[in-house]
Amino acid sequence: MSLPIPRRLAILFLLCLWAMPARARQPDLGTEAQRAAGKVLYEQKCAQCHGMQGDGLGYATPFLRPEPRNFTSGTFKFRTTVSGELPTDDDLHRSIREGMPYTSMPAWKGVLSTSDIDNLVYYLKTFSSDFAGPFGVPERVTIPDAPSYDPDNLTRGRQLFEENQCTDCHGALGRGSGKSAPTLEDDWGRPIRPADLTKRWTFRNGHTRQDIYRTFMTGLSGSPMPSYDNIEEPDRWALVDYIWSLSRDDPEYATAVFSQPVAGEIDLDDALFADAPAAYFPVVGQVIEPGRAFFPGVNGIEVRAVHNRDEIAFRLSWHDMSAETTGHNGPDLPVPRFDPAHGDTLFEASDAVAIQLPATRSVGTEKPYFLFGDRKNPVDIWFVDLASGTASVYEGKGRDEIRATGETLPATATYDEGEWTVVLKHARTPEDGSSFDEGTFVPIAFSVWDGFEHERGNKRGITSWYYVYVEPLEQESALGPMFLYGLSTLLLCLGVVLFTRRKFRNTTAA
Repeated sequence: MSLPIPRRLAILFLLCLWAMPARARQPDLGTEAQRAAGKVLYEQKCAQCHGMQGDGLGYATPFLRPEPRNFTSGTFKFRTTVSGELPTDDDLHRSIREGMPYTSMPAWKGVLSTSDIDNLVYYLKTFSSDFAGPFGVPERVTIPDAPSYDPDNLTRGRQLFEENQCTDCHGALGRGSGKSAPTLEDDWGRPIRPADLTKRWTFRNGHTRQDIYRTFMTGLSGSPMPSYDNIEEPDRWALVDYIWSLSRDDPEYATAVFSQPVAGEIDLDDALFADAPAAYFPVVGQVIEPGRAFFPGVNGIEVRAVHNRDEIAFRLSWHDMSAETTGHNGPDLPVPRFDPAHGDTLFEASDAVAIQLPATRSVGTEKPYFLFGDRKNPVDIWFVDLASGTASVYEGKGRDEIRATGETLPATATYDEGEWTVVLKHARTPEDGSSFDEGTFVPIAFSVWDGFEHERGNKRGITSWYYVYVEPLEQESALGPMFLYGLSTLLLCLGVVLFTRRKFRNTTAA
């Protein structure tokens, strides 16, 4: 018995509706031509780090931390999908386009076209069979538009930060210095550091409030960072606002530190620097000469300076995951050649910091070689070993010619909630070395040693050369120059008027 035509059409329509979602949820693996084009790009741009087989074993891998992603595992940290699921094509596209701040993964926007990145995505998906199976169409997490930042959320956000044990990894003040931080590992047993939440510009999953919300909702697969999708919606934004409140948009790197004049003695009191402007400088690993630091533990240092007639003092502060105050350190200590197969873990190094200055008064713009100077242009190194808190002066004529001069400097050092603060002072006009004359720019550079990473000697974090400007102790009153300029202008105007009148009278008389 056949069904009436209207009923058969209705059943056919329902079957089509049932089939449409199934068809729409088929993984998009691109065309063979797209994957082939992506393969060419991958081998040109990506294989050096991620490996020819996508297994994260490129020839550059031993020199990189965090290590490049292993695409064959199907585990991706940065996604808009439920925790543990694969990323969407848009997620992979975003990671390639925007890169990963403060890692070896660059941003490819402006270098690769949208179609190039599409082809790369299709090729990356060939490394894991999961993309071609039922997991190849993952469930997206709903990421709403961010409401306006609400300062009233901060008390609740701080409470949530503590209740959800964020402090265990990120520390009480978000500096990445929680009690668990030194022991954290990823799913492959490799060391991993929690994010320093006070440096929003380093967030690899994006630094907007909406990006932070997404990280809470999805977690970071393969890492100790879980998903917090069990938190109620208003509380999610309270937590986002609290994290947002811990930092600024960008590092605002400086090119010089301005030393403020102060009255009276310089007694190394931290309060002495309260009105001195802060200058923040980037710190990078010393990877140019042997003793290379491929995994520097510090990425920035803040500097303040004050001076009186006789002395100049510097306040140095930086974030450090943990305080290494045992063992010892020195700029002249030998460092074994980097060997990725055998880690440099036997030496017990303490944390340390140093100021570097030209050993002779600068003439013109020429500066010494910034890696501990050279024989032609040596440097003075004011070095503080934080195991002892003592400050010593070294002379550097290159990494192989560093000697202690025997001079010591007054210094103090404190570590609090993931931040080292070191204060030291020196004579402004010593018999030898740089002179900090008023109204001058003096070249200055900094080195930081992270004992947790076994840094010592030439294995360290460094800055480039910058300057310290020594402001005059007595500022000339502006009233005198203003009066002279005003009087000069008045006399000039009167002269112009008199000249014009005389010329007009002569013309009329003629």
